[in-house]
Amino acid sequence: MAANHKKSESEDYQTLGDNVIPTRYSLNFKPNFRTFKYEGMALISVQIKKSTKEISLNAAELEIKSASVLSKSGELKASVKEDREKQRITIKLKSSVKGSASIKIKFTGTNNENMYGFYRSRYLHGKATKYILTSQFEAANARNAFPCFDEPSFKAIFDVSMTVDKDMDCISNMPVLSVKKIGKSIKEVRFKETPRMSTYLLYLGVGNYDYVKGKLGKIEIRVITMPGNRKLAQLPLEYAKKFIKFFEDYFGVKYPLPKVDFIAIPDFAAGAMENWGAITFRETALLAASDSSVATKQRIAEVIAHELVHQWFGDLVTMKWWNDLWLNESFATFMSYKALDALFPEWKMKIEYKREVIATAFGADQLKSTHPISVSVKSPGEIDQLFDEISYEKGGTVLNMIEHYSGYEIFREGLHNYLKDHSYSNATKFDLWRSIDDEAKRRSKKMNVYSVASFWVDKPGYPIIRAKRSDSGIELEQKRYFMLNKISDNTVWPIPINYSVSGSEHNMLFDKKSANIPLVADQWIKLNSGQNGLYRVVYDETDIEKLGHLIRDKKLSGADSWGIENDIYAMSRSGRVAAGSYLEFVDKYCFGGEYPMNANVLDHLGWISDMLYKEGNTMPKELIIRYSNEILDNLGWDRRERESTFNTMMRSAAIMKSGMAGHPTTIDSAKEIFNDYITHGKEIEINIRAAVFYLNAWVGDEKVFNTFRQRYIKEKVPEEKARFLRALAMFNDKRLLLNAFEFSMSQEVRPQDSFVIVAMGSSNPAGSELILEWTKKNWKQLKKRFASGTHMLSRYVDNLSCLKTKEDLDEVKAFFSKKENKRDDIAHALANTLEEIEANIQFMEANR
Repeated sequence: MAANHKKSESEDYQTLGDNVIPTRYSLNFKPNFRTFKYEGMALISVQIKKSTKEISLNAAELEIKSASVLSKSGELKASVKEDREKQRITIKLKSSVKGSASIKIKFTGTNNENMYGFYRSRYLHGKATKYILTSQFEAANARNAFPCFDEPSFKAIFDVSMTVDKDMDCISNMPVLSVKKIGKSIKEVRFKETPRMSTYLLYLGVGNYDYVKGKLGKIEIRVITMPGNRKLAQLPLEYAKKFIKFFEDYFGVKYPLPKVDFIAIPDFAAGAMENWGAITFRETALLAASDSSVATKQRIAEVIAHELVHQWFGDLVTMKWWNDLWLNESFATFMSYKALDALFPEWKMKIEYKREVIATAFGADQLKSTHPISVSVKSPGEIDQLFDEISYEKGGTVLNMIEHYSGYEIFREGLHNYLKDHSYSNATKFDLWRSIDDEAKRRSKKMNVYSVASFWVDKPGYPIIRAKRSDSGIELEQKRYFMLNKISDNTVWPIPINYSVSGSEHNMLFDKKSANIPLVADQWIKLNSGQNGLYRVVYDETDIEKLGHLIRDKKLSGADSWGIENDIYAMSRSGRVAAGSYLEFVDKYCFGGEYPMNANVLDHLGWISDMLYKEGNTMPKELIIRYSNEILDNLGWDRRERESTFNTMMRSAAIMKSGMAGHPTTIDSAKEIFNDYITHGKEIEINIRAAVFYLNAWVGDEKVFNTFRQRYIKEKVPEEKARFLRALAMFNDKRLLLNAFEFSMSQEVRPQDSFVIVAMGSSNPAGSELILEWTKKNWKQLKKRFASGTHMLSRYVDNLSCLKTKEDLDEVKAFFSKKENKRDDIAHALANTLEEIEANIQFMEANR
């Protein structure tokens, strides 16, 4: 079955085929900072299996000046035919070529401002606007910079040079090999050849930079910033050293290149990109001071670790085709948290993994419109849709589950063998599962990792287990879980189950429709012990009460308490039980609960309150205030010496939720702190600063709005600038909130950041009433601003998932049914959004 599946996927590729295989690129780029046009030359060494008169390559938005093919017969001039729809050029020859040859192409391109290809990014140095040139090639945008075989399986060596003004710095994947003067004002910078790698991992950078540097053994490490930001580079440099050392030890494979640069880019559509040896980041995802908030430090450390994992998973070993993108992203997600937990034990990232990764997987994969982790894709537009919670968080959740199923040592040794066997080459999911399975067999372990893992990766969705009391114990029955309860699917998953019977731990592989666990009447049972499995559980009322008492009496771990609360909330969210049942459970059992359950309770109460915003139901808000204020009564507003990270983060969440629910004392305290900050320059403790800003926006007037806007415009520190921007999305006054939406489209907000206000505003209950009309009004401009390669347009579709009426649903369907409003890269986001709106309607009908 696996082999057939593999074959059908390869037949679906929009591929250049396997007759002409590139082995080496010699590339030269000559940019012009006055016109933002560049001249390029590509000499591509290839091996041609069968004699041919035509060679096809990928190219987009390039002007081909000339093309020829060098072979043993000499240099053959060629004509060039362009297919814009398929983003290809075909080189046509008068006589056939075979064997070793070189394709020589001269071309010109444009350094666009759209954050894909070889593009330009602006920054202020003093009062002057300056530019750098940078690149973003994943998934299929190397073709926008130079003609190439732009598929991950076409690995080749890259010899890169740049002809630039003498005062410019150049960056690529490898260290500089030589600098040659050309006249008085021009130089040619040549880099050392790369190892074999895919086109999407190439990096090109030109500009003037600041940096800090260090070494780990022989590896040169730099954190590169725009001039003036060097002071924010030391913390990420220290993180980078720690993570490289950890991953070398864990993978048993040394970092493959002689250097690695971490480059902060002012305009960048993604969070970060793993270009081999030249990793690019948003400034907010890389730069921070040592006194930054805990949340900022964790975020930056996680992104750095994530991109460093890619240097092995994705760069050293690359998926054969984009259907296995998850091989890159899931492992980077999974391994980054493992490194964080090992190197920063005070952060307790194993627990955070459940709240950030596993919880996200539950939410993303409960829709009918979801897709398997490994999914067939054909075109670049379809590839862009795969950078989502399924490829990252669900994939990471399944890897976590498989590690627990196979065992830590078997899993780790299987990864080591996989990397060793496929270094500088390509691989598929089948290679990975086989490697782990082979290791299990070598250790005489009776398990079938290959079949279990393949099932979870190839099937969409996840199961829900009904645990029902019987005379013989607990009867288990599984079926697929959907948020829309009208949908049914009786798929049977092979579920690795860990469970606790009155504190005694057990495990089993539940791979049938039903099963029985022996149990006596006074015993309690908790399925998914440790919450490492991707399945929900619904218990009888008797067992819910038993588990509730254990939560209240703190006899269950924070993770197990979180799992129970999360599943009960899901039953309410999906309309299977009334919201009142969930609220009653929280009121009765969840006060005084541990992290991450207490954080989830605040989130869930907030969502229910927002949905019932205008329904006159005050119970959710009353419960939020009591729950939040109990936390604040215990923690206070001031951070204590040596307090846990969880307490630091929960203080901020409690302030925020209490104030937005209308608690007057909390609001007054936040206003007083903010007034001292604005009037007297008194600093706000860094970890509650965002909460104080947001509450002052929530109750604020036009004066407060203008304060945040002006502070945002003037602020230079990325972390603080981001806080001011997000605060603009938190106004309860619809007129001011609409002003914030409009501000997001202004020249004052970089396109990379413009989605932030609208995304946060859509989760603001006041904003949910504005979002649809605003999106429709601005859709044409949004489509123009965000090309497919930026992965950003779909975020504006995601924002509409806050809508909750039948009229809204019909209006969204009608708008996106028009041809001019469609695009390949939003299709999946639209399907998800429509289903989530329908689920909101379902919830409202059950609870109005």
